[in-house]
Amino acid sequence: MSYLDANRNIVRAVILALLIISLLGPWMFDLISVPAEYPCDEPFVRLEGDFCGLPLSGFQFFKWFTGGLLYIIVDVVKGTFTGRSRELLAVLSLLPLIPFVTTILLLWKRDTPRLQIINLVAWILALIPTLTIFIFQIKDQAFRLWGLWLYILLAVSALTVEMLIRRWEGSKVNRT
Repeated sequence: MSYLDANRNIVRAVILALLIISLLGPWMFDLISVPAEYPCDEPFVRLEGDFCGLPLSGFQFFKWFTGGLLYIIVDVVKGTFTGRSRELLAVLSLLPLIPFVTTILLLWKRDTPRLQIINLVAWILALIPTLTIFIFQIKDQAFRLWGLWLYILLAVSALTVEMLIRRWEGSKVNRT
């Protein structure tokens, strides 16, 4: 445990690097209707029946879903917001990006218990939409979504590491 305590910034930097790699990998497919008699050329993948899919990276996924976030802000300011579901999903789709910010803060600022708890909460909140995306993407081509798989494994690992760091610090305080 002392290794983790002594090298927490290195571990967090590795988590941050893996987070960026997972966001560069495919998270979902943009479905395109292509009749079965026609082939799906690269970068498209035949998914099912008459559909091919274009793999979207995590960054493209967030860009795609958060396009409606600007409309939410404008509608709220105008007072015409009706709570459409797509725009509300845009807010939820930003949750997986919060650990990116909190991990950078932990590397940049002094490691405080409050910031550690915020980081833990950020990772927990990030798991909600990613697991939802994962559940909806489970089909015969789910193995191709390595970016999403990596993100989920990374989130669980980061939660474990941060809880171990918190526990180690708590035991140091109790010993003194």
